[in-house]
Amino acid sequence: MPYSPAIDTRAIGNYTRSRDNNFNLLRFLAACGVILSHSILLSGQLNHGAAWALGYLSVNCFFIISGFLVSASLLNRSSIRRYTLARTLRIYPALFLCVSLSILIVGILTAQRGLPEFLLSTQTVEFWFKNSLLFVGQVQMTLPTELFAENPVKSQVNAPLWTLQYEILMYFVLALIFFISRLAIPARSTTYFLMAVTGIGVVCMFFFLLNITQEQPLRGAMANLVRFGAMFFYGSTLYLLRDKIHLKLGTVLSICFVIVLSVARRELFVCAVYLSLGYILIYLAYIPSGPIRLFNKLGDYSYGLYIYAFPIQQLLMHYYPATGAAELLVMSFSITLIVAVASWHFIERSALALKR
Repeated sequence: MPYSPAIDTRAIGNYTRSRDNNFNLLRFLAACGVILSHSILLSGQLNHGAAWALGYLSVNCFFIISGFLVSASLLNRSSIRRYTLARTLRIYPALFLCVSLSILIVGILTAQRGLPEFLLSTQTVEFWFKNSLLFVGQVQMTLPTELFAENPVKSQVNAPLWTLQYEILMYFVLALIFFISRLAIPARSTTYFLMAVTGIGVVCMFFFLLNITQEQPLRGAMANLVRFGAMFFYGSTLYLLRDKIHLKLGTVLSICFVIVLSVARRELFVCAVYLSLGYILIYLAYIPSGPIRLFNKLGDYSYGLYIYAFPIQQLLMHYYPATGAAELLVMSFSITLIVAVASWHFIERSALALKR
């Protein structure tokens, strides 16, 4: 009988064969972190530093998970066309509706101007066009309205959408690397694809950590590129090395011990957190099991929570300006969750079914 090596059940690759995981829960918690962060910021009543850090970390978690899952999508389909279709169906149907509803609701609630004039104004058209497509100029934050002029965070309608531009850019870069490696070096395309993805991830991570631990020499678009590139390609590298990386509780405990030891020095603490964050997320996605896995069957509500929460919070602050952070969190989360559930079951899931 020929020798058959035993399957290492601890390798990430062994877990990726199944759809039974905790990714929906992790993304849901990351979206909740963003909502909590914005509840503190938009209420204008509490210290902004901790809130900003929480939101920053939560969005970074989104990008790591995205890099891991999107790389799986690309390699499993092995087709740029089908990959592009899958990414388009995941992002755009719900986004089109969110941007359109934001415009319509704000327009109806804007008493200073008539609705037709509001809808046809240049600023409104640009808001819909830029925020719906994401690749034509910068995402536009404001509409021609005074509705949020008195809010602690003035005039902004849906600020989180700007991160989706970088999400789309990461999709494109990953597909471009895949295409070039397949076209230029077909015999060793997998190896060169891994080298390119890992190389970009390492370079971005180096400059990202340098930027947030020093005096931020990179700002604006360049800072965002290295930040999101580091997170996305970290997740992508973990997937590409899935058969080489093992998920062990001992490793996670060792990481946590190192993080605790580094608390006294900010630079070491930040480096320890972000260098280990991807491994911890993938561990949490696959190892905890039992009743916790039931959440995965509910659906992926994280995207709806992410794109709808901010305008809902701004509306609540407009009509109830004395609302505190805790009250804003409870009210906005309750309303947004209902909207997110409806978005998933009636828009997002139906759109994803078209991939077949």
